Amino acid sequence: MRSMFMPFHFRIAILPILIMLVIASALIPGCTHSPEPVSEDYDKLLTSPPPSVEVRLQQIVSDGVTNAEIPGAVIEIETPDWRWRHATGYAALSPPIPAETGMHFFIASVTKPFVSVAILQLAEEGKLALDDPIDSYLPVDIMEAIAMSDEITIRQLLDHTSGIADYDEMSLVLEEYENPGYTVSYEQGMWDSLHAGPLYDPGMGYTYSNVNYILLTLIIDRASGRTYEEYILEYILNPVGMRNTSVHRTNRLPDPHMHALEEFEEDGIIMDFSNLYKQYDRGSGDIVSTTADLNAFHKALVSGMLISPSSRDEMMTISPQSKKNIDMSPLGSGNQGYGPGYIITSLDEPGNLTLYGHTGGYPGASTFWYYLAEEDTYLTLHANSAMRAAAVHEEILIPLLLFLTDRGPAGF
Repeated sequence: MRSMFMPFHFRIAILPILIMLVIASALIPGCTHSPEPVSEDYDKLLTSPPPSVEVRLQQIVSDGVTNAEIPGAVIEIETPDWRWRHATGYAALSPPIPAETGMHFFIASVTKPFVSVAILQLAEEGKLALDDPIDSYLPVDIMEAIAMSDEITIRQLLDHTSGIADYDEMSLVLEEYENPGYTVSYEQGMWDSLHAGPLYDPGMGYTYSNVNYILLTLIIDRASGRTYEEYILEYILNPVGMRNTSVHRTNRLPDPHMHALEEFEEDGIIMDFSNLYKQYDRGSGDIVSTTADLNAFHKALVSGMLISPSSRDEMMTISPQSKKNIDMSPLGSGNQGYGPGYIITSLDEPGNLTLYGHTGGYPGASTFWYYLAEEDTYLTLHANSAMRAAAVHEEILIPLLLFLTDRGPAGF
């Protein structure tokens, strides 16, 4: 996964081992951010891309699905001049169901920007401040279990510099997979993490941890007077008009949907992780959406509809602890880091390109969510495989970015 220019937030490397274990056992008060919903007439303002562009885009994605050896993919790209939606391959394999634009899917860690926006909205309302210590916003038992909770700030939860450890997400996923209908609560993974103790003092490092965002949902509960789930619906989904997006609280994806599929290559066994609850990932990976809704959310975020320009700048400011050099050949090289709920990649060779966004991974599901700043272009891609996420990146994402930024070879 070293070639991935945005960290793919899922421990894919251990999945084959864990799959074998599964198979063996199976023998086993209000806010001011409440604008009117975005008008559906907006869709009429954009046309399809020119035919030659559309043909090339289709070729890149179709060839990429084949070369990456994944079941299928759905994608939406929006430039200032056109919008393109496409689906290729299969949403399910047994029985075969073709992928279609508009299908729902697990967005996994792309949930985190939603939580960040909610926290920044509450900060604008004076309900909290990013540099407040977290101890005054958490239940007493949780506050007392976190070392230095009086020093860890909300900002450090947002940018993963708190020193709080992550949980073992795959163990929680497999616990539900082996027990259909059973719900693993978010408290289970959270307490596993807190009992493990801190990784380092607050602000002294960068470690991506889903537990940071679980704690942020508890802060949203306390500061807003609503549950995290209610807040996301009222102050983000409804204002943006995201009618096909929800915080997932059942063990059934809305129809139609991309099935979350992984193939155990040695035996050819295909595992479907679609019918699981996601409550254990509260705020860190529990939203279901579509490519169109995710692009609408990104546009609302970048345009200042949901948060002020100064709050947006907070999201776009990476922590020094997370900054690293990155080589995205053949696209270019530069640096990358993590801001509050946002990954920023800045390339300066051979030309300037800034990518804002996030990636998300869950067994059988990988989501890539980007804003190309210099091109003023939004791109959301979902593929129904996580084990093949690196291949999706190499075979679909890089060729698309090369094409959209005119960086490909002649005739590309």
